[in-house]
Amino acid sequence: MGCNCKRGDRKLNNINSPDHIQVAQEVYNRVIQGRDIEDLTDIDKIEIMGAYSSLYPNSSGTPSIADAIENIKIGIEMYNVRYTRRK
Repeated sequence: MGCNCKRGDRKLNNINSPDHIQVAQEVYNRVIQGRDIEDLTDIDKIEIMGAYSSLYPNSSGTPSIADAIENIKIGIEMYNVRYTRRK
């Protein structure tokens, strides 16, 4: 008998999850928006990496802070394009 490892729907990221996007949006608004990377404290960087890990739990490797910020922005934008209505 096999392990059925290839069956099922494996989730690669959480950019379709409203809860994960909300956390990323909060981190973006509170920590990232309007600040330079040089101005970030170690605590800020930990929060950014936590939000990144929440959105992309199966990513391999550790991105730089700049890459993590960019991917957080992309995830938020993709969610907003897909799931929010324009008024």
